[in-house]
Amino acid sequence: MQPTTGSSAASSSASGRPSHLDKVRKNLRLPGDGAASHHPQTKVYFHVDYPNVAFGETVSVVGSHPNLGAWHPEKGVRLTTNEAIFPVWISADPTFVELHAEVQYKYVVCHSDGKHKDWEEVTDNRSFIASGEEMTIEDDDGQYRTLMGIDDESETGQDEDYWVKSKSPMVRKMDKAQKMAYVKDIEGAVDIGARDTVFMLAFQLPVNIYKDSSGVWHLDLKAPSDGRNFAYLPVLEELQKTRNLKVVNVGWPGCHPDNIRDRQAIEKLLAQHDFIPVFPPRKEFEQYVEFCTSFLWPVFHDSMQFFHPSASELGNEQGWASYVHINTLFANAVVRHTHETDLIWIQDYHLMMTPSFIARKLHKANVGFYLHTPFPSSDSFKSLPMREELLGGMLSADQLGFQFFSYARNFLVSCKRINGLDPIFRAGGFTGLDVNGRHVMIKVAHFAYPYQASREVASSELVTKQTAQVKALFPDKVIFACMDRCDALSGLILKFQAFKQFLKAYPQYKGKVVLIQYCFGKLGGQDQDEAFRQSLNAEADAFLSMVDGELKVVAKNGGGDTASCDIFLRMEKVERSERLGLFRAADALVDTSVKNGLNLMPFEFVAAHYDQDTSATLIVSEFSGCSRVLLGSLRINPWNNTELAATFDRALSMAEDEKSERFESNRQYVAQNSPVAWFEDFLADLRRARKKDGVRIESIGFGARMRWVCVGGDFQKLPINAVLSAYRNSKNRVFLLDNEGTLAADKRNVYRSYNAPKGDISDLQSQGSPPNDEVLGCLQSLCSDSRNTVVILSGRNREMLEGWFGGVQRIGLAAERGFYYKLPFTTGDQWHCMQQKPDFTWKKFAYEIMHQFQRRTQGSAIEHKGSALVWQYRDADPLFGAMQAKELSSHLKELLLTFDVEIAEGKGYVEVKLRGIDKGVMVTKALSKVGQAFGEADFVLCIGDDRSDEDMFEAVNALFDPSEEVLEEETGSQRSTTDDGSDSHSDPVAFATRSNSDQLQKRIPSSGGLTGAGGLRGSLASMSSADFRGSLGGGLASLGEEDMTSNSLGRRFFTCVVGRKPSAAKFFLDDTDEVSEVLASLKLVQEKRSKEMQMQSNAYTWSGGDMLSKQKRVGSMPGLSSLSFGRSTSDDD
Repeated sequence: MQPTTGSSAASSSASGRPSHLDKVRKNLRLPGDGAASHHPQTKVYFHVDYPNVAFGETVSVVGSHPNLGAWHPEKGVRLTTNEAIFPVWISADPTFVELHAEVQYKYVVCHSDGKHKDWEEVTDNRSFIASGEEMTIEDDDGQYRTLMGIDDESETGQDEDYWVKSKSPMVRKMDKAQKMAYVKDIEGAVDIGARDTVFMLAFQLPVNIYKDSSGVWHLDLKAPSDGRNFAYLPVLEELQKTRNLKVVNVGWPGCHPDNIRDRQAIEKLLAQHDFIPVFPPRKEFEQYVEFCTSFLWPVFHDSMQFFHPSASELGNEQGWASYVHINTLFANAVVRHTHETDLIWIQDYHLMMTPSFIARKLHKANVGFYLHTPFPSSDSFKSLPMREELLGGMLSADQLGFQFFSYARNFLVSCKRINGLDPIFRAGGFTGLDVNGRHVMIKVAHFAYPYQASREVASSELVTKQTAQVKALFPDKVIFACMDRCDALSGLILKFQAFKQFLKAYPQYKGKVVLIQYCFGKLGGQDQDEAFRQSLNAEADAFLSMVDGELKVVAKNGGGDTASCDIFLRMEKVERSERLGLFRAADALVDTSVKNGLNLMPFEFVAAHYDQDTSATLIVSEFSGCSRVLLGSLRINPWNNTELAATFDRALSMAEDEKSERFESNRQYVAQNSPVAWFEDFLADLRRARKKDGVRIESIGFGARMRWVCVGGDFQKLPINAVLSAYRNSKNRVFLLDNEGTLAADKRNVYRSYNAPKGDISDLQSQGSPPNDEVLGCLQSLCSDSRNTVVILSGRNREMLEGWFGGVQRIGLAAERGFYYKLPFTTGDQWHCMQQKPDFTWKKFAYEIMHQFQRRTQGSAIEHKGSALVWQYRDADPLFGAMQAKELSSHLKELLLTFDVEIAEGKGYVEVKLRGIDKGVMVTKALSKVGQAFGEADFVLCIGDDRSDEDMFEAVNALFDPSEEVLEEETGSQRSTTDDGSDSHSDPVAFATRSNSDQLQKRIPSSGGLTGAGGLRGSLASMSSADFRGSLGGGLASLGEEDMTSNSLGRRFFTCVVGRKPSAAKFFLDDTDEVSEVLASLKLVQEKRSKEMQMQSNAYTWSGGDMLSKQKRVGSMPGLSSLSFGRSTSDDD
């Protein structure tokens, strides 16, 4: 059937609307653009099932695009087939179509001479929209893939950034059971059972300890009524009964014993129930509690009251010192009883530093931390003087738990703004942070209330009695019950004022409703703020108090009738039975928290009404975590008195059906969420988050700011003795050195260009840091030896490198990460390019897009690195910069799809560079050139500091596998014959191609050199030459002598990163100063060798004969065989 032609064939997209990329192209105004502008294109292949073809005839695809013949059958793309795939016809070569262009097409049968015979029998034209770099039009329903045994799972071309990848090309062919097993394997199975021990660390143990009149200590398994201990105890009991899981609780026992005997008695008593007490000094404990309640608690609830001008103490340094010490006591208490296979779970903000102190003594400890309070906004958290310490303490754990994602989000933002950490996401829904090579998992799951256990307590006789007492005091009245912590964050004053406004606005309720407010004390039984207490008393109409076991109403100021009172306040210790009695007697619960992590009181209120016919109402603050899950509640803004007053009225006038429906929604949620399931789920993920085997944990820093770095098992400080020994005993040495951050201090944070350039790409500037004169002197000394090849690899352009290193003779340079290079022994002074005719057309497109983003992203800049363009956003707002970077990267990948470039996103930058250009490629080329010119290198020292240098390390590690290092007689080298072997006076030593595994144990000398925890032995920077000679593992005075017992058995290929951090390098140095010190030591070796050569040369003279040592003159003229014609050391000098 003849194809349909017309305007439809020319439409720009399937929807008739221009795509986003079309708009981008339209808005691009590039210098020098014309008709020949380069447009991204898609490679298109065709597969079709076409059996109705006679012998000798062929099938072609013809379409609206010029490359498909523009509907001329004779100009279409001819398809091919063979016996194996017939009746499927395929295109052997791709057809190029502009990206996002819509193309209409049909298949046509042609005679053997190419003349048109018949169009395919379809009513309408076929069509497609070009997308991606390559696409296949499968009009054969996948028959070609089936016939050829190709599974598209293996050809998805997914980016390496995707975590979920097919482990087998046969995944799509799995049955249901196999697929289910595969899905479960993504999460990872864990088994926590009777053989495991869980250590639960909390501020206070979930039991009561008391001493009777005879001085004997007793244990009351009734949990303390304050805090969350009442909710923990049922969970622990059920785990011990049903799961046979051993849970050891560590915490303050609630008392301060006066002597050692009492402490021992308490420890013995608690040990019978798997409780470990912590006994902090009383005075320090009081300071610690004050710091937690008056300093950390407000900040974590975004209340900055301690920064008020009237605050007596802003920093509270003594409180912070007590906080750190108490956390240390908790850590010490658990470390004595645990080992690395146990699970340690730390609870709440009182113990935020404890993970760090545990990690100091048990590097592989499996530690989890759960924050029950909210995590503050980044601005609030950044105001803390000890923000780095607290953040580091939390990040020392393997898993961090939060009640809700908004709290976790605040934590992630703080990590981004303070430590520059970005969240990472993994298959199975895991979220976390990559912290110095460690993966810290983030888990969001709020604490589940023990509904079943609370039902049993609520139905007890004691609670029934308490309920009757409350109802007897307020007969025939609607009771609004409240239970809150006695502090400003509970919104108590706001609640009282709103209730009074409600009674004024709705006078019909006067005398028919009452508000009963119970208040519990602060942490650790601290006294309440007297000023706040007085303000509450002023707002209340009357008070409630327990007198001789009976709840009584106490009139304000000791007199008057209480019948007309509306607000009743009780400020004394309340047992759980009394609280449940109030809840069962009440008709509604009111929560007006201005900030609260979860608030278990609404959950307990729902549990208290489990068996009552009438439906109770919940009024909860939208700033309380429970409002996000108890969806049947009436949510209010506690700061809006008018809204709160109206909500009181709504609770009273609500239809019974709606009230019942809301309550049932809340009841089902509370009943269905089990605290045991919450507990086990957290532990399972904690086990999954444990540190991996085969890695080593290094500590860096001091005191509370100590951090942990996860590195490979063989990662250690660069052993200077091994380097010097390998240098002396080698003849073909290669030095591969980065510049900024290695030879010179990295000052890129000093040079910033925030304003978008007004012109084109030629206006972009680049700033860098050259090495100092001492480093240049060391490099010159190394280059003076013809056996050394020194190559500087940098991301800077050729002009900058020439300006910095042009004065160093015989030095090799690699600019723009190796895109341009010059190696004196092969290229002389001429620069060579890694690619013959590079296409830089992409730069105009990339620059224009980056330019647009720079103008709209404050703090960003564009950097031109020759073969690469970089959009930097290190000084932009971290979150906004990251969002802009993600969007920019998406645009660049779409726009530059058909160019031979790579788009890389890193920490603070988006880079576009030519594909296949990196320092690793340059290192491979340089070592290959050295091998061709002088033979294989027998000594390599490779030092760098940043992500681009990792390619360099990997290349060296791949070329020189440590397992292949063996001692063997040195074979030939093509280096200059003026250099007679190694610097050692012993026989030369070299590495061959194979070794046994035992050799790895002998590489690093046991003494001398750089230690694992400190820097170079002695302060090398401040030493004189004489001092320096004696400071490096036996001194440089003996560098001319061979030490066959240790150093000569070491490795000869060293990859070293600057800074103790995860890296492909095998060694590290702490900073650029230590790099300079290593170069200085190598320079001294070189100078010593030059002096020895000079002495040896001067020992033979035409007139003086042999003047060596104290020997007598042998003769006046040496034989010709003794003369060193051509052995001048000028090459080396």
